[in-house]
Parts: sequence; structure tokens; C-alpha cells
Amino acid sequence: MTLPAIVIAAVLAAATSVHFPVSTNDPQAQTAIDRGLFLYYAYDGDAAARSFGEAASREPGLAAAFWGIALAEGPDLNTPMTAAHFDVGQRAIRHAALLSGAASERERNFVAIMARRYAGSFADWNADNTGYRDAMTAFAESSHDENAQLLAAEALLEHGGLSWQSGRLASDESQAALELDTAVLRDDPSNVMANHLCVHLYDLAPDRRPALPCARRLDAAAFPPQAEHLAHMPAHYWIETGDYSAALASSERAYVLLLQLEGTNDDAEHVHRYLRHDVAVGYSAAMMLGNYTTAQLWSARMDTAYDTSFDALTALRFGRYSEAYAAPDSAFGNPAVRGIAALHFGHTDEARAIASPIAEKPPAHGYLSQLFLARVAEADRRPAEMQRWISQAAANQNADFSGELIPLLPADEALGFFELRRGANAQAVAAFTQTLALYPNDPRALYGLASALAADGQNAAAATIRARFTQEWEGADTRLDGADLP
Repeated sequence: MTLPAIVIAAVLAAATSVHFPVSTNDPQAQTAIDRGLFLYYAYDGDAAARSFGEAASREPGLAAAFWGIALAEGPDLNTPMTAAHFDVGQRAIRHAALLSGAASERERNFVAIMARRYAGSFADWNADNTGYRDAMTAFAESSHDENAQLLAAEALLEHGGLSWQSGRLASDESQAALELDTAVLRDDPSNVMANHLCVHLYDLAPDRRPALPCARRLDAAAFPPQAEHLAHMPAHYWIETGDYSAALASSERAYVLLLQLEGTNDDAEHVHRYLRHDVAVGYSAAMMLGNYTTAQLWSARMDTAYDTSFDALTALRFGRYSEAYAAPDSAFGNPAVRGIAALHFGHTDEARAIASPIAEKPPAHGYLSQLFLARVAEADRRPAEMQRWISQAAANQNADFSGELIPLLPADEALGFFELRRGANAQAVAAFTQTLALYPNDPRALYGLASALAADGQNAAAATIRARFTQEWEGADTRLDGADLP
């Protein structure tokens, strides 16, 4: 079989986990409908639209095929509606409405509800989409139709967001999405969309443990390249809960599927949209662990995805200061990375010269420059200024990173090592504890916390944390030294 044939066969196999029965006697048209909905659930709208279009080509009178095109042209949690997609979706659902007389009552309900989403012009989108969302939710609650429940949950979550407050999702819409998704999982635990949404729903939760079975199910499932996003989703849970090795494994699988998808030349836009994100998550996980060789592999992938070199930053994270220092000016993070490496080699005057223009006009965002300026302030024995720069870096990280997106050099981790170097052991314990609250099992923070506890005379607690560090650092090719860590 050729690669495209293998890909198609894999999609057909995976799509059997999704079924949307429609009024057709053509099994291939039914298969194309099921495949289209599966691909929508995998957040590949373009591939979904093509599959629904295949059903429409096989059976031009099939209303559900045009309903599917309208669905695929619409938004998902990662994809906003655009005017161009709106126009295609509106034409499709209007055609579906004309054909719906031959459809079942269930299909007519889906068509009528989708027609509300496209009732007016693109300028009316927000109001019309509210009508769609309300109608789909009401239909889901009255019919208990699994796909209606999932489509309602998706629409509710798109609008309600992922934020949590006081132990529940902050918006009533997102809380309703969680209840709908939980109901599907109770009846159909293997449903790919229910598990997909489950991981998203707990992305920012104070307790993410309910999403563990969902992550495991997605990791265990076999997916075609078009569904690489489903393979990537467990990495959200793993990196958010501090299982960085598992996050790497999920990211590796998604990356391989993306390369396979790229090889088909069918889904260039999807590859372009998701490659950077998926690689960044894998790289972040690698930067948390202790294996420099693995981190270099992901750094090379970042180089390709972002068209700039991440070698200097990777080297710095793993204490390879010569490599960080020798990196070209164009490398990501320079000149801050070179400045930190210069300080390591005792080139204080050079570091000050690098820092001067940055300090005169410090960037409002990011954190690498702030962490470098903090190290310069430390070298110059200005602890208050040092803490001010780290506080700015921490504030920027708190504003810019959430869920599966984590900073490559946690600011509170840097603060902990600063406090440890100056002998402020209680403050170091507090900083490392804060780091671990944000990034569970960060092994460098565990190393620092064990060191701070031991220096503070808390030997039993230090031994417990040291054991955790040893477990997280398994397979490392890097030796830590708290005196050097940025």
C-alpha cells in the first residue's frame, strides 16, 4: 500500500469510534459521514470538510453531508470563525435545509439547529452562534443524543473558556459543558471527543486528576495522522501534572504523526497551525528533565518550526556554558543567554556591557532578559534589584503561560537558587515550594528544595525531597550544581 492508502485506511479504522447515523443506503456515504465527524472531533476542520464533501458527492441528496460541511467550516476550541469559512458554511446549511425533507427527524433537528448558526450575515455571527449554542444544548438535554451532547459541550466551551474559580469552571456554560462531557464518558468511556474535551476541561483546574483516565485512553488509542491533535492531547495532562517523561512520549507520537501528515501534502494548513505548538510542548517537557541529548533533539525541531536556533538556551539550561556562550547573536534568547554564560566564566565586565542597553530599555514582556539582569545585579551585590528583576520575570510568566504552556526557565526556580547561594535558606525553601506548586516535579526545583532543607537543618524532609529528585532525574546525562543554575 502507498502512504496515502495507509493513511486513508487508518482514518477509516479510527473513525469507527464515531458514528452519526444518517438516511442513506450507501455504506460508503455513511463511512464518509462518520469519518468527517471524527476528523472534526480531532480539530482538523479542513479534512473533515473534505470527508463530508465526499459523502455529498456520493449522494447529492443527503442533507447530513451538507450539515457536516457547515459544521466543519465552523469554529472549534482552537479555531475561530472567519468570513470565508462562514460563507461556505452558510451555503452548505441552506442546501441541507432544502434537502432535509427526505431526512429523519433527528437529522432535521441537527440541520435546523445548524441553520441558526448561519441565519444572518457574518456580522451577525455572535448573536446567531448564541442561538445555535442554546438550541444544541436544549436538544442534547432532551434527546440525550451522544453527538448532540458533544457538539453542545464544544460550543459551550468555546464561549465559556477554561478558567476555574472556587473549585469549579468559572463560567456556567463551561460547567454545563463539563456535565455533558461527563455524561458521555459515563456511557461511552472510549469516545474520542469526550476524552479530548475532558483533557481541555481540566487544563486549568486546581485538581486535574479527573482527566487522568482521559489522557490514558487517548494515549492508548491508535490514531491516523489527521488525528495527531488527539495524540497530542495527553501531553497537556502530563506536563500540567509534572510527568514530563510521559509528556515527551505523547509529544513524540504527535510529532511523528504530523510528519506523516506533512508527507501526504493534503493538510499543509493543519500542519502549519499545530506543528509549532506541539513541538513547543515537547521541548518544554525535555527542558524540565535532565537528558541533554533528548533536549537537543527537541531543540533542533524547534529550530525548524520557529526558524531560529534554540541551541544556546538549551545549552544554558543544561549547564553547557561554553556552548551557550559561543552561540551566534541570532540564537533565541541572546544576548541574555550569552550574558549569563559570561557571568559563569567570570567575564563580569562583558556581562555588564551586554546588560547596559537591555537595562536602559528593558522589554515589557518575556523573561530571559529579566533573569539575566537579575544575575548581573547579583554579581554586583545588589540583592534588592536582583529580586525586582526576578519578580518582573515571574509576573510575566504568570501572565503569559498557563495549562500545557510552561516557561523554559521558571523564574521562581531562579529565585530559589539565588536565595540558596546567599544563604537565605527559608526564603529558598519558599521559592522552590512555589515553583513546585506551579510546575509539579520540576527536578531542578526538587534539587534546590532538598539542598535548602538540608542547609536549614531539616534533614528528614530533605531526604524525602532528594528521593523524589532522584526519581525524576533518572536517565539524566547532566549533573546539577546549584551555584551555577540561572
